Amino acid sequence: MKKRKLKGFVLPTIYIMVMGVLFLTISFLGTSFKNNIKYDNLSVGTIIKDDTVPVISETEEAPEVIYKPYTSDKVRISKSFYSMQDDESKQQNSLVYYKNTYLQNSGILYSADETFDVYASLGGTVTNVSQDEILGNVVEITYNTNLKLVYYSLSEVEVKKNDALDAGAIIGKSGDNYLEKEKDNCLLFEVYYNGEAIDPEDFYNMNVEDFK
Repeated sequence: MKKRKLKGFVLPTIYIMVMGVLFLTISFLGTSFKNNIKYDNLSVGTIIKDDTVPVISETEEAPEVIYKPYTSDKVRISKSFYSMQDDESKQQNSLVYYKNTYLQNSGILYSADETFDVYASLGGTVTNVSQDEILGNVVEITYNTNLKLVYYSLSEVEVKKNDALDAGAIIGKSGDNYLEKEKDNCLLFEVYYNGEAIDPEDFYNMNVEDFK
């Protein structure tokens, strides 16, 4: 039997035909698979949004914060709050000398070598703005019926009676008083809860909810 030799163009033609059939088959299967998938209009953004739980809801207010009445890092405590529970050395540093008399300090006397701004430690309504011959300008802020904050020895006052203030609002500037004549830039700060004086240094770390 005589063997016939295939012409040179036959094998390439068969190869191209096979590849064409495979391509058409794969394209058809891919289109069918894609059409059978339901996306339900989902996206990465909607999935994240649906699964995200906000830290604070839109209707929930941010918790109130108690601030120190100053921001200057040059301010220091000149006279501490007098407490019967403190040791004798701290009690001695909590006595204010005036006209040959030692008085128990019912707040904290802050001082600095230069004038510093005084801020509202907590929000509330300004219930009194006055001037005292001994303690200088006085601003009283009432948070509620239980809690009252009093700022003494201000050289300048930026608020007036009945003003509603937020925590951190500027009240005025430090000044002097006749209790501690050697201090020109002072702030005497007192906190009263249910009529009783409490240590401002303790007050800064307390929860506002406890005063409601």
